Amino acid sequence: MKRATLWLSSIAVAALMAGANAQIYTYTATGPFNIPGAGTSGPASVYPITFNVSDSGNVAWVAITLGGLSHTWFDDIDALLVSPAGTAVLFLSDAGGGSDPNGDYTFRDDISLSAIPDLSYAAPGTYNTSSYGTGDTFPAPAPAGPYGGSLTLFLGENITGTWSLYIYDDAGGDLGSMQFATLTIAVPEPASMVVLGAG
Repeated sequence: MKRATLWLSSIAVAALMAGANAQIYTYTATGPFNIPGAGTSGPASVYPITFNVSDSGNVAWVAITLGGLSHTWFDDIDALLVSPAGTAVLFLSDAGGGSDPNGDYTFRDDISLSAIPDLSYAAPGTYNTSSYGTGDTFPAPAPAGPYGGSLTLFLGENITGTWSLYIYDDAGGDLGSMQFATLTIAVPEPASMVVLGAG
């Protein structure tokens, strides 16, 4: 029987170890932000919401919080996070059905977390990326699709620069708002950076 050998890059190792040894940075944009900004469909009243990150380091993990989120039809909300490097992740789309979100919703890719259901209510809390369906588009200045579906795509990127949050209401007839948005980024501390051979 052949023996399988697993090689991890130094970036992957740093990410695995960062849970215990990480510097956590948080950046908050304060609203309120209307969803949509006008009428009953279209971009939010601030588009994009931006986080200007002056700290440095490489991403171990990223979380994004939609704070004080309310809407009369959860399924209408599409949310896209774009890094300074241009990586675009659609972390919320067509989730929650016709329910009314009311509270703080945080998204972070973690195998211990569940996604917001496709067609039913989800209480405020922390969830995995929650995107359903295909072909979602955002108007300029958002980048064109297709978009990634996992916040892990930011792994290893330099955090410095402007991160952009695009929120779009993709159907008419319902309204909502958000009170704040928070970007949380973990960066491995130097002591946690154990370098193995890249494979």
